[in-house]
Amino acid sequence: MRIFWAGCQGLVLLMLAGCGYQLSPPVSLQGVEVSVSAGIDSAVGRLLDQGPRRKGKASIPSPLSLIIHEEIYSKFPIAAAAFDEATEFDVTLQWIYSLKNNRGERLVDAERITTNAHLTRHNQRLVAASETESARLVQMRAELASQLRDRMQPWLDVSLSK
Repeated sequence: MRIFWAGCQGLVLLMLAGCGYQLSPPVSLQGVEVSVSAGIDSAVGRLLDQGPRRKGKASIPSPLSLIIHEEIYSKFPIAAAAFDEATEFDVTLQWIYSLKNNRGERLVDAERITTNAHLTRHNQRLVAASETESARLVQMRAELASQLRDRMQPWLDVSLSK
């Protein structure tokens, strides 16, 4: 029976890997100094700065410096009518960021990353709709952080190999 369940789990993992699904670790920008411009929610800084800390090496400068210049959140109605129970929105979240090395040279100069989502707001349940929108924003920020890590990966590999 154990062999059967192990075979089933292996088959599921094979199917997930075959369709391109990847299990990625949480966003870790180890070795990157993260700074977020004023006016951007502090949750962005906490999300990007949650990597493991280097103990006892506080005086060593980070090889890379990431700056989030701007966060742009826009919500446009797709389908809405005056007396409908729900309104559908197309939601877009963008970060404008730059990346510098420890010598101050810009590796990436003010690049924009974007993620889109679909949001349905039920007009009869406004409190729940607000919570849903907040949860969607957290998911979109996590997606942008993952995109950012993927875009920075070549520089992270080079800086960590030294």
